[in-house]
Amino acid sequence: MTKGRLERLRAAMDEERLDALWVSGPVDDVYGRHSQNRFYVSGFTGSAGAAVVTKTRSIMVVDSRYTEQAMRECEEYEVYEYRGKTDDWLPKLIRDAELAGARIGVSAADMTAGAYERFQRALSEVPWGSRPAAGLASPIVEKLRATKDAADVAALQRAIDIGDQAFERVETLLTPGMTEVAIAKAIEEAIRDLGGQGVSFDTIVAGGAWGAQPHASPREEAVQENEPIVIDMGALAGGYCSDLTRTTRIGRFSDEMRAIYEVVFEAQQAAIEGVEAGMPGSTAHKLAEDVIARAGHGDRFGHGLGHGVGLEVHERPYLGGGSEDTLEEGMVFTIEPGIYVPGLGGVRIEDVVVLENGKARLLSHAHKLSPTGV
Repeated sequence: MTKGRLERLRAAMDEERLDALWVSGPVDDVYGRHSQNRFYVSGFTGSAGAAVVTKTRSIMVVDSRYTEQAMRECEEYEVYEYRGKTDDWLPKLIRDAELAGARIGVSAADMTAGAYERFQRALSEVPWGSRPAAGLASPIVEKLRATKDAADVAALQRAIDIGDQAFERVETLLTPGMTEVAIAKAIEEAIRDLGGQGVSFDTIVAGGAWGAQPHASPREEAVQENEPIVIDMGALAGGYCSDLTRTTRIGRFSDEMRAIYEVVFEAQQAAIEGVEAGMPGSTAHKLAEDVIARAGHGDRFGHGLGHGVGLEVHERPYLGGGSEDTLEEGMVFTIEPGIYVPGLGGVRIEDVVVLENGKARLLSHAHKLSPTGV
């Protein structure tokens, strides 16, 4: 965690008129994903604890299980060890951190409703007249995470390279009769063998008509010759995620699937070449959507064009028809158009790009079928 992140965070807090930001976590969202906000602002990897950033101080609040770990991982932080119930230690922390009467923002993605209730109850124990005002903050950290610095991009590139190599290794092993589950397992093994921590999300492998479901789970069903195989996979390395989709085959596509692949390939290229800094996420989505609609498949591209990638596999910005995000220099995101035809199958092609000098630069380079080679 760099000192620059704390400086950016404090500047954002000033804009929100906050005296302090409370970032606890990790907390699972409705999809079972962890927020990585606390790690981003502090570098702390423990399962319990809170980062408290004020205008002049940064404090990592942990219990005795994590004191040494916090001292090792959080170089820019004071470590505050708490004991007992929240009602007992929180008022003392408010006094020691000189937050009497302060306006404290709570990172909403990193605290459950029950914990927030306990937090507010504990604050009520602070002597009247010095009690801080606490409320849920806007997604300050999430907005900062959307723009990557050079260290972020380098870490992402390592995860992406591992994912690329894992896909290419497994693609050469594909044979008729190999099950979707076996392919997914081979991908995870390849990622670990190449130095990754594991997969960044559950691998999708979908052969034939099963690929008409964008998020199909692998089955104990064998892939067949000449049918499309959609593989959506990612590697986790150094805490950063990759995300890659390729539609491949064993043999040749049918004429109908070849035509669909050509449209998706063209749509992705149009989006990669057309996205630029300052563009709304909804406009970026339309770059690919228009190509697909002109080919008569507009109703078969139902998801957004892409999403940010970083410490989480889905984060800001979001590129979709209803997106309110604006693409900015330094943002890293996927470009993944698709067409899905029930009873026939699906095609999706996904790469990760970074906006540099106003335009997209590809970060993923795994083997991709060309329209003439399908």
